[in-house]
Amino acid sequence: RIGLLAQRGRVDLFCRPMKRRSLEAAARDTKQSKISGFFARASAPAEASQPSKPSGDPKDEVAESWSTVKSTAVAQTASCTVALRNGVGLPVLGFGTYRLGCQAAQGIVAQALKAGYRLIDTAQVYDQGAIESAVGAALHQSGLPRSAVFISTKVWRSSHGFERTLQACQQSLKRLRVDYIDLYLVHWPGPQPSNSKAWSPRMRQETWRAMEKLLRDGKVKAIGVCNHSIRHLKDLLKSCEIQPMVNQVEFHPLLVQRELLDYCVGEGIAVQAFASLGSGDSRRARDFFALAAVQQAARAHGAQPAAVLLRWATQKGCHVIPKSSQPLRMKENAELFNITLSEEEMQAIDACHSNARLTWGGVDPDTIE
Repeated sequence: RIGLLAQRGRVDLFCRPMKRRSLEAAARDTKQSKISGFFARASAPAEASQPSKPSGDPKDEVAESWSTVKSTAVAQTASCTVALRNGVGLPVLGFGTYRLGCQAAQGIVAQALKAGYRLIDTAQVYDQGAIESAVGAALHQSGLPRSAVFISTKVWRSSHGFERTLQACQQSLKRLRVDYIDLYLVHWPGPQPSNSKAWSPRMRQETWRAMEKLLRDGKVKAIGVCNHSIRHLKDLLKSCEIQPMVNQVEFHPLLVQRELLDYCVGEGIAVQAFASLGSGDSRRARDFFALAAVQQAARAHGAQPAAVLLRWATQKGCHVIPKSSQPLRMKENAELFNITLSEEEMQAIDACHSNARLTWGGVDPDTIE
């Protein structure tokens, strides 16, 4: 395995956590519950076909499909990526699939692929795995080489633990109809149900140990977490052998998580923002579009408010995964690359921060033991 990983530039992952890049940053420091039982017993759909395999040399295909840039702030197209700590390129722009609806999801994802989106973000829990199946079907239908599309999915909180995480990943691979996942994330730092008496924070360590194994075994190309606070990340860095490469968190003008972003940057952890245009949970997207600072920047650049919001996030240093069921909106969202916000415009949007959490019922993940 070491020889294989050396070819992929991953040997450095097998050391204990690297020395902190920024000591100053480190110092600065429900409906879904009803379906969690499904994942304790469900297997992959019987109709799922065998995983598709890339044709030709994957390295050649990737070289033709992706363009590597130094930071999200300078990205110019949907094919731009920023290298994670193991060299895997994480696309700056992706397409989210939360609450697409299992009947419409395949067609919507197919439209996103046609529109040029090359990162598709999904999760084990979305519609009891049906969205993963829809993503797999859309990818198969598209005819695109496997290596031309970056697939990200997540292990749900009812699957914490070593064996359960391994099993969940195998089910996701089958539903997605692929033989590897580009980015595999731990969806939430706590258990399901949230008051589980069997829960112990040590279970996060077991979950992460499984994530490390999946990476070593080639089942996934990169690993990370979602909704992890600085405290959670510090705990993980004390025990892990392979550091998390991504932290996907709620990040938008009403919740500018500066300290968390600074900490992640200092540790070499990419931040991927969700709810950039508002949350499907609280339906507050219009509030974002109506913000005076967003409206003013949109008028100044002749752009849609959505493009301004997404460009603000990428200029802050975040990757983004907006969602839309409308082809026109997909196109408008991707127009974020046509504008560059001034420092004054960035500061004006920053000033909208009100510490408003619009997802997960308003729960601050840092309250999770």
